[in-house]
Formats: sequence, C-alpha cells, structure tokens
Amino acid sequence: MVNNQQKPSRGYPTSPTSYPSPFPLHIPDVSLKGAAFDQLIKNRGIRFLHRRAAPCPNINNVEDGGHNPLWPICDSNGLLYYAETEIWGLFYSNSLEKNFEQQGMWEIGTAVVTLPTEYSDGSQAEFNTYDQLVIPDFTVRVWELIEYEPTSNRQQQMRYPIVNTDYVGGAVNDILIEFVEGTDFNIVGGNIEWVAGKQPVYDSSTGRGDVIVVNYFCNPVYNVLQQMRELRISQEMEDGAKISKRLPQQVLVRRDFLSNPPTQES
Repeated sequence: MVNNQQKPSRGYPTSPTSYPSPFPLHIPDVSLKGAAFDQLIKNRGIRFLHRRAAPCPNINNVEDGGHNPLWPICDSNGLLYYAETEIWGLFYSNSLEKNFEQQGMWEIGTAVVTLPTEYSDGSQAEFNTYDQLVIPDFTVRVWELIEYEPTSNRQQQMRYPIVNTDYVGGAVNDILIEFVEGTDFNIVGGNIEWVAGKQPVYDSSTGRGDVIVVNYFCNPVYNVLQQMRELRISQEMEDGAKISKRLPQQVLVRRDFLSNPPTQES
C-alpha cells in the first residue's frame, strides 16, 4: 500500500484567539545559588559572634545531674560556650510585644536571624539550640542589682562585659549615693574596678555588702531557641552535573537579658 499523503505545507490560519505558547522550548536552570545568597547576607547583614553550647560536665553523675551552682566556668546555667567564631547575618522580625502567630507564641525580645552556610573564615557554620549570638558592634542598656564583694584586685564582674556605665548607685541609711565612673571606679576588662577608699561598705560580721544598682551598656547576647528549619539543602547545576549544597539557615533567638531577667537574689 502506497502512502500518498503529503506533509502539511501551511500553518493553521491565525485568529484573534490564537497566541504563541508562553512556555519556552528550553527551560533554563532555576537552581538556588547558595553562594549568591551568602554574599547578599554578608553585604546587607551585621556582624555576629557565634558561641556554640554544650552541657557542662561538672556534675555529680549523669543520673541526678547535680551541679555546683558556684562554679564560674558555666555561669551556673549548666552550659559551656566554646569556639567563638565571627559570622554575618540578617537580623529581622524583632518582637516588642507578645504575639500569637501561626508558628506559635512570640515572646518579647524574640527575633529571626538568617545566617549563611559558612563562617567568615570559610568553615561550615552550624547552629543548635542554646547557642549564643553576640552583636559586637552595637550596645544595649541593661541593669543589675548586686551586693558589693571585696576582692584582691578590687574588681567586680557583671553578668555581661561592661562597655560603659550609665548609672551606678546605692542607698545607705535611706540616703541615695551615686558612684561616678572615673572617680569612684573604672572599667577594666569589662569589670568594675573600685578606686581604693571609694568602694561601697562591706560588713565582715554579716558577710554582706551594700546593695548597688548598675545600669550599663553591653553588647547584646541572644540565645538560640530553635532552628526555623532543620536542614536546608538544594541541588545546583555545576558543569552540567547536579551537586547538593547547603543553603543559609534561619534561627529563632531571644535576648538573654529578657530570657533570664536579673533578680535581687541573682
């Protein structure tokens, strides 16, 4: 049987409702470029110092977890911080009041931070719950109520390293007394160093010193509450081959001062 049919030589006639297909014959690569995202974060982000957290091993045994509350290494919170590393990140979604969102309840002082896949030195960045992020280029004002304690070097340590003080005062016999930086004390290594003869009173018979309030500026410290996504991985095309690469990460943080507010007993 002979096929006498010929291929069509003319296209279909056009009409007002005939439009070319909007889809291209070849779909270009739509890979997520992690390196470009990292570069954007570095160019538009701020500098952080990332401290990794680990449980403090200074306990009686694993079963009861009894911990020495006076051990200064872990600041009595049961956590050790190590490997402080510089990294750049985008800081946004600051919460100034309690909100109820789809993801859950957002407390005061919470925020979301987007961080790249690598530290400034090129090593892989890793984040986990209880880690800390410090903003070294900015300061916030905090306060503490403490008792004066005499030491051999006349220094008294605050919860955070002091950049400069805003107000330091105490009360003796219902009289308010103000201590002036540069006159009554100096800031040395982030600590208050009292000038000899200018320090508050310490009663050796009771073992208690005068109560003073210290309002000071320090670098804000944020605790990582959780990762917004457990692991972010995508595939990129390199030289015609698919390669799995990590993408920038997001963490939910809260300022440490608001997570663990100071009290008169602390």
